[in-house]
Amino acid sequence: MIESLQAYFTEPRLAVAAAMLALGVVFGALSESSQFCLQGGVREARQGEGAARLRAFFAGALAALAITQGLVAAGALDLSGAMQLTAAAAAPAIAIGGFLFGVGAALTRGCAGRLTILAATGNLRALVVIIVVGLFGYMAMRGLLAPARIALEGFARPAGPTPDLASLAGLGASGRFALAGVAGASALWLAARAGGWRGLGALLIGAVVAATWAASAWLGDDGFDKLAPWAPSFIAPLGNGLVFLLTYTGARVDAGAAFIAGVLLGAFVSAQAGGRARLVSFETPRQTVRYLAGGALMGFGGVMALGCSTGQGLSGVSTLAPASFLALASIIAGVWAGVAMDARTAPAKA
Repeated sequence: MIESLQAYFTEPRLAVAAAMLALGVVFGALSESSQFCLQGGVREARQGEGAARLRAFFAGALAALAITQGLVAAGALDLSGAMQLTAAAAAPAIAIGGFLFGVGAALTRGCAGRLTILAATGNLRALVVIIVVGLFGYMAMRGLLAPARIALEGFARPAGPTPDLASLAGLGASGRFALAGVAGASALWLAARAGGWRGLGALLIGAVVAATWAASAWLGDDGFDKLAPWAPSFIAPLGNGLVFLLTYTGARVDAGAAFIAGVLLGAFVSAQAGGRARLVSFETPRQTVRYLAGGALMGFGGVMALGCSTGQGLSGVSTLAPASFLALASIIAGVWAGVAMDARTAPAKA
């Protein structure tokens, strides 16, 4: 028994999955208790309800960037294999995908990450939507929608991976340290403006993102077979998680699926402890259709954009990948447009 456990935690893939499960629990608890959500922040800002949640999101993104780049500058972390830096993605496809994802998030009143959190608190609308997101995401990756995605991605595809912004600017280790310091100071300022637990929770979420990069890079390298470093994302993991549940006997758990499981557990415990868990369902057929459409847009758009508001907005931005900044801007634009489209609908919390 002991030898089996030792083998489990020393095999790189399983060791990384175990670490992502644990970090997912922390991420889920922090996100649930602080109401961390880009879509919610953009919606509130557009409707004149304040910018505290938007400040919190950017505080988390900058905290992740500061810690991650500090580790890179110190030579303690190698992100050269990160998907956000290695994928030769076409800018138009990323922009279109991010915009579609943002519109979908506005229609469902939450991005894929926030809806995963809400599903763990008893929100049946969110549960249905994340299943749809996972389904359409997997269809876009490997299924019926993959040919359409590939055709759209064929325009203006770069010849190879694009270096991160620090490399493009010619920054060395000292330059990265300086950049990390500026990002860290900005994160603290934004967190203070967000206020209270919302601001502190955002900083801790950023730290968790950086921790996932470090844990996946360190545990995934046994000297023989180096795994690509990984950080939080929800589109592909939701799709892969569904496949794992459907084909368990022939499937292998990966970092993303393990992280999703941890997020659900952490959010469930947090909601139960805070008395925020409650069953919520669809109210009208029209609302059901809107949420299903939003989930489909998020699944397809998220794959085209190479990630969601978490996968690109937090994890991707922390790598300084140019595509991640484009994706984040497109997602925000999509949410803004989606809120305008949804303005005639009576407000309903996701």
